Amino acid sequence: MTSCLKTTRIFAANINVGQRRELRTQLMNVVREGTKSIFFCNVHMLMLAQKDDDLVAAMKAADFIVPDGVPIAWLQRRLGTGGAAVLRGYEAVNILCAQAAATGKPVGFLGSTEAVLEALSENLRQQHQGLEVGYLHAPPLMSDQFEVDSYLVKEINSQDLHCLFIGLGCPKQEKWIACYSPRLNCSVLAVGAAFDWMSGATKKPPRWVEHIGGAWFFRLLQDPRRMWHRYLIYNSLFVIKTVKLLLWERPLASWLGGKTK
Repeated sequence: MTSCLKTTRIFAANINVGQRRELRTQLMNVVREGTKSIFFCNVHMLMLAQKDDDLVAAMKAADFIVPDGVPIAWLQRRLGTGGAAVLRGYEAVNILCAQAAATGKPVGFLGSTEAVLEALSENLRQQHQGLEVGYLHAPPLMSDQFEVDSYLVKEINSQDLHCLFIGLGCPKQEKWIACYSPRLNCSVLAVGAAFDWMSGATKKPPRWVEHIGGAWFFRLLQDPRRMWHRYLIYNSLFVIKTVKLLLWERPLASWLGGKTK
């Protein structure tokens, strides 16, 4: 992880922290440096990392991990970082597409389906005048164990992209980035559901719902058969671990620290 950026350690994961404007600026600066890996961390990702060593390794190797959910930023504030804010994956897509349009460099998208990618690229071209989409790839179904495809690396690098957005779902997209990012000549971002939302394939939660931390419930209502297990298990686990951290582990560590002084 880029050492000059502030982080908060949550359940053995280092997550960057800052106010909204700071996160936006940090994001643009990190991408401008080139060849960086960037993740957007929500409750689901953080809890998956409790039992997935490959995901943990990918997170440790990432250059920038942004809080992508109200519960993550809330816990950062509870751990003593005032003003901790959220920057969501789809917001980063818009920020960086505007940056790319201004610099004249193309962007790329890998994941989802051809129909979603075509709609996504068309919507973004309309929103960001002058934006060039230089690479679109909807890969076939794959496992989350990757071996480098040298042809794919050559194909991506030949486009000289400003950045490449990955939408394979967590934890597959983070593991793909950990495998491929060291061989690519652009920054790579794992943005998850942003592809479906920004293409219009699924409805994005309203701003006020996101603001109060209800995006998960909005998605659950949209797709209960797929989402109920994810939110029942991982949200509950997050609540349990958060209560344990705030009411037991931190007070105990503080007490023990005081005893040794």
